[in-house]
Amino acid sequence: MSAQPNVMAQQDSNEGLLKRQPGRYARFGAFLADLERAELYQNGQRVKVQAKLFQALVLLLRRAGDVVTREEVRRQLWPETFLTNLDANVNTTINKLRQVLDDSPERPSYIETVPRRGYSFVAAVEFSDVRSEAVLEVPNQRSGTELLANGIGLVWSGKSFYVFARVISLLFGGMILGALLTLVWFFSQAKYRRASDGASLSSATWECSRLVGLSGENHFNPRM
Repeated sequence: MSAQPNVMAQQDSNEGLLKRQPGRYARFGAFLADLERAELYQNGQRVKVQAKLFQALVLLLRRAGDVVTREEVRRQLWPETFLTNLDANVNTTINKLRQVLDDSPERPSYIETVPRRGYSFVAAVEFSDVRSEAVLEVPNQRSGTELLANGIGLVWSGKSFYVFARVISLLFGGMILGALLTLVWFFSQAKYRRASDGASLSSATWECSRLVGLSGENHFNPRM
């Protein structure tokens, strides 16, 4: 008989804690949650999230740093429903929430699994009544290193593409210039050959004419 009042008292205590938590907006990492409108934003862009997932997120945000048991998640999401497979339903909900947050259970940036107990929200959370798009730093050194490495990779990728494009353009321009120079050389050689052949023909014609003239003179010479 005493177990039921204790459960109800714990539920009332949790609900009271949620109500006492100040701030309409909760900022964490690249996300901002509007707790009144049940809306989630990432870098200023709204993210689609199911109602149950948002309820689980709110519970974890307002208990950030604490261990939230699976039973507490169940009471928050299904207060009047008895679940025969509690762990499966809760695990599915948390895994879907991780997908929304682009989080990983192996290397969590937001939701960490506490074996045989529940879950803990490990990122820093800032509550405020004023909406701000400022992004908090995620207290995960490995995650920050990965983000930095990804940023450097993107920069180098952009540089590599730019260098590659420059090299291709230079090669293409060199090929065009080489083709033009080859055509100029070919036409100049053809013109030179035509001029040379014309000069040779004129010289041969003049020589033939001279020989014919000399032959005619010798033939009609009266002294002969």
